[in-house]
Amino acid sequence: MIDLEKVIADTQSLISIDSQNPGVGEGECGAWVSRRLSDMGLTPTAMTVQKNRDNIIATVPGGDSPRLVILGHLDTVPIGEGWSVDPLGGEIREDKIYGRGACDMKGGVAVALGLLEALGTHNVTPAGDVVFVATVDEEAPDMAGAHHLVASDVLRPTDQVIALEPTGTKLRIAQMGLRWLTVKVTGKMAHAGRAHLGIDSAHVMARIVDRLKGHIEALPYVDDILGRPRFTCGTFHAGVATNVVPPTAEASFDIRIVPPMVIEDVIPMVDTIAHAVLRDFPGATFTIDGLGAPRPPVRAAEDAPIIRGLRSAYQSVVGSSLPQGDDDGHEAYTDASMVAALTGSTSCTVFGPGSTDRAHTADEFVPISDLELVSRVMWQMVFDWDVICRATTD
Repeated sequence: MIDLEKVIADTQSLISIDSQNPGVGEGECGAWVSRRLSDMGLTPTAMTVQKNRDNIIATVPGGDSPRLVILGHLDTVPIGEGWSVDPLGGEIREDKIYGRGACDMKGGVAVALGLLEALGTHNVTPAGDVVFVATVDEEAPDMAGAHHLVASDVLRPTDQVIALEPTGTKLRIAQMGLRWLTVKVTGKMAHAGRAHLGIDSAHVMARIVDRLKGHIEALPYVDDILGRPRFTCGTFHAGVATNVVPPTAEASFDIRIVPPMVIEDVIPMVDTIAHAVLRDFPGATFTIDGLGAPRPPVRAAEDAPIIRGLRSAYQSVVGSSLPQGDDDGHEAYTDASMVAALTGSTSCTVFGPGSTDRAHTADEFVPISDLELVSRVMWQMVFDWDVICRATTD
């Protein structure tokens, strides 16, 4: 079994290492993970993604069954303000571990480390290789770590991939598509007292935002797991002074889609809305630029070994079925999603400790009970892996 006390200690140690992105980055955190893996007797490999940013890969060799690939990212979002505890302290209160990255996702990384160590401690040869990949840059628009992992040809078509991201210990079998955009409107500067001589770029942008939001909310697409498409105008900046007609406005859009929409639909949709708005503002212009990597919607196959394995292991450990139905979807995009998008794999999923509601917040925490449950489920799944994979192919 996985040693829960070591998982707790590793979670605290990882939290204590600042790995904000953007910010100091993952270098120190990656070095710590490499040392931890080496202390287990494994031989980690560092694959350089960018300067001082390495994906760390370690493998416990197994039999001929499909490999289990466990993904865990090392970066966190910025710490931000509003904390009542030390965000790098790893403090335990009421059986919760607090700190930036506690649930997103240093707790998940600690579980993966615990699994690899337990296999060695108990001299268990898994039915298939167990591969752990600690990635960089998951929290950034480009998701460079996942892209590099796929481009490096480390993965195989038969790999069963899981990201131990925070899901509240529920299975996340599908994820919404996501496209970030930067839209810029150029109008015409004028004195506010002679506003009719200018073109108010802020007004134009506000119209685009309002019309786009209404359009997306009215789309007829409703996925049985993911629900409806969503739109957020995350930032909006315009103007140079209170008494000046703003010559430019810039906004960032977060657009999340569901099947049957495809990610290539997003920019043409925004372009159509913007052109329609600008017909009321002669002389104004606009541009649309993609921000980061396009992220199409993805969904794992019900009969994939990783899905069957998680459900079977959860049933064995808890005595009840994994939550299904509307709770199966996932709003956030993960490295597992990006791997699925880039490779076409339907054997990628998400299951892990902590709640998405606590990720990216002040006083982020992961419940110790979640760390224990995910550890037990992962151990059970690896223990039953040969039976699971044979049942899938029968």
